[in-house]
Amino acid sequence: MRRPHRLRSVRTLRCVLVFGVVIVSVACTTPAPDTEQPVSQPRNVDVGVTARIHINTQTTDFARARAFYRMLGFTAGVGGFPKTNTHLMARSLGMYDLCTYELQAIEVIAIPESWGPSSIDLIQFAVPFSAAPPYASPTHLGMAYAALLTTDLAADVAHLTTQDVEFLSEPYGVPGDRFVFFTDPDGVLYKLVETAPPHGDPEADMHVTAMPYIGLNVSDFDRSLAYYQMLGYTDVRPLGATGALAEARAYGLDTPFTRRGADIALPGGDQHRLRRGDDGRHPARTPPYPPPINHVGIARMALAVRDLDRAVSVLQQHGAEFLSEIAPCCSGTGEDTTGIINLIDPDGIYIELVGPIERRDPIAPPEWCEAR
Repeated sequence: MRRPHRLRSVRTLRCVLVFGVVIVSVACTTPAPDTEQPVSQPRNVDVGVTARIHINTQTTDFARARAFYRMLGFTAGVGGFPKTNTHLMARSLGMYDLCTYELQAIEVIAIPESWGPSSIDLIQFAVPFSAAPPYASPTHLGMAYAALLTTDLAADVAHLTTQDVEFLSEPYGVPGDRFVFFTDPDGVLYKLVETAPPHGDPEADMHVTAMPYIGLNVSDFDRSLAYYQMLGYTDVRPLGATGALAEARAYGLDTPFTRRGADIALPGGDQHRLRRGDDGRHPARTPPYPPPINHVGIARMALAVRDLDRAVSVLQQHGAEFLSEIAPCCSGTGEDTTGIINLIDPDGIYIELVGPIERRDPIAPPEWCEAR
C-alpha cells in the first residue's frame, strides 16, 4: 500500500478567512457515516481559528460558472495560482496515488465590499476529474449550501428567472423575511435570503451583498456542536424547532419537519456563521462524498488559524482526524511558510485549516512518481 486511508494523527514533514456556519442535525433511521472520533472538548482548548477565508466550489465548466457568479455579483477575483503542485498538496486533498493534480482553471472570486467574507475558491479539475453531481437537496448530510444575502429578493428572483435559473420552490416568507433555494449551472445549491424590507438599487439586476452563513447538516447535533465549539465556535443561537408544510416545501420536502439546529460563530470573529442542524426533514441518507476532494459542488471550507503547526498539535491531542499531513502552500515549490491541512469532522465534512508554519525543507516525491 502506498498510503494510509486517513490519519488520526499528523506528523510534521520536512491563505483563509471564516465568516459563519449553521449546524443542522439530521434525524434518520439509517446508520451515520463511519466517522466516529474520540474527540474531547475541554473548555480551555485554543485552536486559534480566526476567520473564514473561502468556501471551495468545484465546477465542470469554469467559463460558464465564472460568468454565472459574475452575474450574481461576484465581480472581484484573484487568479494566477499554479495549475499543478507538490505531491504533499495532492495528498492534502486525499489524492494519495497521484504525484500531482492538474487544474483546468482556478480563481478566488468575491463580492466587492461584502458584509463579512464572501470568497469562493472556484475550481475546475482536469486530473483527477469527477463528474459526480453536487448534493441535490439542502438537507443532504454535509456542506449542503451557502446563503447569499440580498436587499431585494423579488427583483433578484425575477432576474434569475430570465436567465433560466432553476429554483427549488417558490420563495417562502414575507417581504423582509423570506428565502428561496436556487442552483448554479452545475446544480450547486444556494439559499437567497432577505432579512429586511426590500431596499436595493432599483436599476440593478442583482442585489446580493454577502454570504452570511454556510449550511451544514449533521447526524448528531450534540456531538457536532461540541466538536465545533472545540474549534472556537462558542457563540450559539438556537434555530426554531419546527417547520410547517410551506417552509418544508421550500427545502424540497413534502411534510412538515422538526429539527435541532443553531447558528454558531466565533466570538469577536469576522461575523461569519455556520448553520448546523439535526432535523426531521427526511433527507437522503447518503453520507458526504469521500476523498478525494474533487467532486462537483461545495466541497470544503477554509478557515484561517494563527499558527497551523500549533493548531494541528492541539487537535491531535484531542483525537481529531486529518486527511493528510500539513502541506506547504501554495507556490508549488514546497518551500512556503504557509500551510494547509484538511480536518475531517465527525460527519466526514472537510474543514481546511490554513496558517503560518515553520519553514521545512521540500520533501521529494515518492520514487514511484519518477517512474511514471
